[in-house]
Amino acid sequence: MKNLKSSMLKSKYTDALLPALLAAFLMAFTSAAGFAQNARLELSQLDKLSSKASEVDNVNLEGPMLKLAAEQVQKKADTGKSEKKEMAANLLSRLKGIYVKNFEFDKPGAYTKADLDSVLNQLQGGGWKAMVHVEEKNSGETTGVYVMEEGGEIVGMAVVAAEPKELTVVNLVGPIDFSQLGSLKGLGALGQLGGLAGSMGNAKPQLEHRQGNTPKGQADPK
Repeated sequence: MKNLKSSMLKSKYTDALLPALLAAFLMAFTSAAGFAQNARLELSQLDKLSSKASEVDNVNLEGPMLKLAAEQVQKKADTGKSEKKEMAANLLSRLKGIYVKNFEFDKPGAYTKADLDSVLNQLQGGGWKAMVHVEEKNSGETTGVYVMEEGGEIVGMAVVAAEPKELTVVNLVGPIDFSQLGSLKGLGALGQLGGLAGSMGNAKPQLEHRQGNTPKGQADPK
């Protein structure tokens, strides 16, 4: 009788414990998923700058469109046997979203400090960490590189480059390998990240000023 009672109590506690553990697991999973989702910045407030800009780059890649982009780059990698395009395809296939806003203006003063702060304020908390943040008073330039980590893995990245006549914001959502960033050079507006990987050790990362530009005497990577 004693053994039967003990067995019944054990079964009772087990029945109560399993749902609790399952609930805890689901809460942890949901929290992690939500945290990664927060790696996406709200950038729609910058759209008003389009009417003032002489040139605009606007990239919004996610879901099927991002998958299609990765597949296209993979095909080019297979056809041209390009190691860099293979790396780019691998990086793109792992990302959840790519968002780029780039505005070029004919003269300074087209965007305000409030416009810039609307992005920078989002990077002051919520899991974001500044890897680089430089403000140059003489030139009026602001450069920042920020990452969001989860479980020791980078799940989001943001790059902000503000010059008197140009404003660029790049936001990557999903697992990111910094060693693969250089492979994005030449991929449209994402080419601005091409020069970032090799300069992470510098005080200020040098972004490509214009996508598709190639220094004299240097061939465009295939």
